[in-house]
Amino acid sequence: MHLLPLRPHLHRARVAKVGAGGLECARHAESADPHAAAVPDPSHAIARGHIGETQFKAARAVDVTDAEIAEVAGNLALNILTNYFNVLADTDTEWPFVTPHTDA
Repeated sequence: MHLLPLRPHLHRARVAKVGAGGLECARHAESADPHAAAVPDPSHAIARGHIGETQFKAARAVDVTDAEIAEVAGNLALNILTNYFNVLADTDTEWPFVTPHTDA
């Protein structure tokens, strides 16, 4: 598994002094804030090809806007494209190694 995208994100979060608990919650797309917790859900659904009205209704119920959902889709597409180019170019990285979580 190519882990280039995960490494810089975690490094920047550590530089921003996000605590270990916050990092772990972010890695599992969790948050105590219902709005922040709902934002990643459309991304997970889009990435797995199962986005539907259920996900949209759940996100909108906690005031996630259409613009935020569009931003999530755009960021997902950009991250995927960037990762493919990094794999193609065999990009080396100075970021520390990060062990990925596996989906259950």
